[in-house]
Amino acid sequence: MKYVLGLLLLITSVLGGPVSTLNAESYCSYTPHGGQYRGPGDVVPPNGGGGRVPGPTTPGPATPGPSTPGTRGPSGPTTPGSTPGGPTTGGPAAPGPGSGPRTPRGIYIGNDLTKWQFWWEFNKDPYINLKESIHSAETITGSDEFFMGSSRRVSAKDTLKPSESEILNKVLPALKRAIDSTDQRDIVSSCLIAMAKIGKNHRTFNILDLMRDRLVSRDQEIRETAALAMGISHLEEALEYLPELAMNTFKGRKLVRNHEVDNRTRAFSCYGIGLIAHSTDSSDVKRRCYEVLSAVLEKSTRGGVVDRNIPVAAINSIRLIRPNPQGGEKDAKLLGDCIETLFTYYSKKVGQGEQMIQSHVPPAIAQLLGRGGDPDDKFKSVFAKELVTPGRARTMYQSAAIALGILVHAPEKVKSDKKYSDKLLSYFKTGKDPQTRNFALMSLGKIGGNHNRNQLLIAFKRGTKAIVKPWAAISLGVLAFNQDEGSRVDSTIGIALHKALTDIKNDETKSAIAIALGLCKFQDAATDIGSFLVKYRQRDELAGYLCISLALMNDTRSIETIRGVVKMSIRRPELLQQAAVALGKLGDKSVTHELQEMLKSDTNKNVAKLSAIASALGYIGDRRTIIPLVNMLHDESITPLSRAFAAVALGGVADKEKLPWNSKIAVDMNYRASVETLTNQVTGILDIL
Repeated sequence: MKYVLGLLLLITSVLGGPVSTLNAESYCSYTPHGGQYRGPGDVVPPNGGGGRVPGPTTPGPATPGPSTPGTRGPSGPTTPGSTPGGPTTGGPAAPGPGSGPRTPRGIYIGNDLTKWQFWWEFNKDPYINLKESIHSAETITGSDEFFMGSSRRVSAKDTLKPSESEILNKVLPALKRAIDSTDQRDIVSSCLIAMAKIGKNHRTFNILDLMRDRLVSRDQEIRETAALAMGISHLEEALEYLPELAMNTFKGRKLVRNHEVDNRTRAFSCYGIGLIAHSTDSSDVKRRCYEVLSAVLEKSTRGGVVDRNIPVAAINSIRLIRPNPQGGEKDAKLLGDCIETLFTYYSKKVGQGEQMIQSHVPPAIAQLLGRGGDPDDKFKSVFAKELVTPGRARTMYQSAAIALGILVHAPEKVKSDKKYSDKLLSYFKTGKDPQTRNFALMSLGKIGGNHNRNQLLIAFKRGTKAIVKPWAAISLGVLAFNQDEGSRVDSTIGIALHKALTDIKNDETKSAIAIALGLCKFQDAATDIGSFLVKYRQRDELAGYLCISLALMNDTRSIETIRGVVKMSIRRPELLQQAAVALGKLGDKSVTHELQEMLKSDTNKNVAKLSAIASALGYIGDRRTIIPLVNMLHDESITPLSRAFAAVALGGVADKEKLPWNSKIAVDMNYRASVETLTNQVTGILDIL
């Protein structure tokens, strides 16, 4: 499963677990703080961390091309025991500065960064929607409740969901005891994020106090994790601290007891501010967050950019503010100000190096406005023109294609929008940048409508097997998933995909088609997919995506087969995590005891395995795991890494959000314009469980 060498994330991604970079002996880029598979380390452009960005007189591509991956040198502060950057060829990246236990998000794919797997891993959470599945009122065949008879057939999922009392009186105090008893990086950072995901104070202590106290840690990872955790908590009181850190004020420097707030902590603080703004309905709080973030963006881009991480964090955090377009005057004014700030920066004439930063703006504007939010076509026209403007950084074309997929209506719904679908289709057929061509296909699927559906079917049937077909398949799956017809299955798409699934031998294309069939909920293909799973269960990547496919189409008949995959995957963490996610999606909780034993018994510091297990336990969310995990967290006879991943699992079980906290940043982001603090396999906020 070369593409899922971090699919320890699949679950973590839905969970949104803690973060932490491993020290040298903890094996590479897996740490209890992270574990989400988002893509390879080389997603980060050259010079993606610190270092001055080329100005207008220094043109050059901002991101590595599909055949020339960039190298990642040291950038930004490092934590003790970690090494900057990591290899851009084979194997997971070496640990870098970070925060909390993580797992490698990346996979070795040679020089090609245009694979469909990257898009799927960044965007999958709303489609899998695991927590919603787990907590829905539905009884699973074979569960204890199923055999109680109709009079007692309560939901197996609901009865195993932890109560607020269990979270506040068992989980939260256990995390507090653990964090107070050690300075060990992985345990501390994992507990901080787990507490943040709970987002509530105990009657005897305030979690923000615990986070603030860790801002003075000598460990960079713990400092930045503490700042980020404040935002993940959604507690508005954190706005007493986060703006000071983000702006590097005197008070902020006093909070960290240093002459400067380091740039990584400043970037993480920006994301924390954005997360609080996203969670609140108060236009006044949103306004306060905007004022800080807009000031950070202006200051960090004035006279040339010194560190890309800070403006990228500010842009993506403004995107999170979400003023209500249908709200009152305050909301309307705030939305206008957010758009104006972003578009003003986007319109600056800069070199291709800084255009990589600007390319975060189109998806941000599109998400703030939403479909139908640009009635005068101002931004749709600008982004469509971007696709045909020569001499721009490739990330600018890519982001324009992404933004159009968010803003544009289906041609059948708004006739005047057809020209934008046509622009995307034209770029797919004739454009020079392979990644933009792929994003154009995805945007056609997101826009939907019969016209785009038919064009995607043509692209799928005629496209090359290993290049176009996978992207066309996923685009068709997304289109079918988003159709307005409710539960009606698009049989034309389903039949075309099903036929190709049985005919095509290429694992990568077969995996994409399987995911697309799952998105279509085309259960007529379930028997064949189940047979392929049995036949190819030794081919980890394909087998993992076959498991997810069956879960997406809710094929409960496959539970036993997937259970078998879990049992045979003890030493194959990527497949283990995929299969465990699938079981969670299907509502099966029978593997939690076995997973607990795997977590406890691992004495070899196999971080990939630990991350997969912990995230799986968190995804499944079985209240019966709380006591064993609490005991494990405090068991000093097992490795600190195992204890840290026990905290990860507890945070997942007790998570206040149905989707991973960082999915709201990952979805529809141009990951080809990434920077170190966003995602680089190890140390970015999207690498955090």
